[in-house]
Amino acid sequence: MGILAAIKKFFVPKQSKQKTIIKELKTLDYTNGKDFAYRFTVLARELELTEREKRLFDDVFDDLKQYKYKPNSATLNNATIAKIEVFMGALD
Repeated sequence: MGILAAIKKFFVPKQSKQKTIIKELKTLDYTNGKDFAYRFTVLARELELTEREKRLFDDVFDDLKQYKYKPNSATLNNATIAKIEVFMGALD
């Protein structure tokens, strides 16, 4: 069964992988800014993005830096959430 799972991982169509990542991005919790920032960044970097989506991601990434490098981070602010929603809307 382990071999089958490994083979399936390499042969999953890219479109399916994209959809899976997007679905996971949509389920992330905004309440813990630090965890969200790290998880969002890791997942979003796995996506194949257009130039417009890359620019939107860079804007979000810049905003998320303030949450990543603090020992205690708060809930994401409304401006950052709005940028994330614009990025996610561009992916659909």
